[in-house]
Amino acid sequence: MNPLNHVAIIMDGNGRWGLQKKNNRNYGHKKGLKTVEKIISESIKQEIRYLTLYAFSTENWKRPKNEINYLFNLLEVFFKTKIKKFNENDIKLKII
Repeated sequence: MNPLNHVAIIMDGNGRWGLQKKNNRNYGHKKGLKTVEKIISESIKQEIRYLTLYAFSTENWKRPKNEINYLFNLLEVFFKTKIKKFNENDIKLKII
C-alpha cells in the first residue's frame, strides 16, 4: 500500500494553455482531459486510494455559455467512454 493516500489537484489553466498554443480554449480543455487520463492511470498504478480533481469552480460559470457547454459535453463523453475502465479498476466516481 502506498503511504500516499489522497492526492488532490486543482485543474486550472487549460484554456490559457490552448490559447498559448495558437489554438482555442476548448483545445486546451480537451488536452487537459488527456492529462486527467494519465493522472488516473498513474494513481491506479501507485495504489493511491483517493484522487480528487477540482475541475469547475463557481467562477467558471462566468465563462461564455458555449465554453461551459463544451466543458460539460467533454466530461459527459469522457465518462461514458471510460465507465468500463473505471468499473474494471474498482473506481468509484463521486461528483460533488
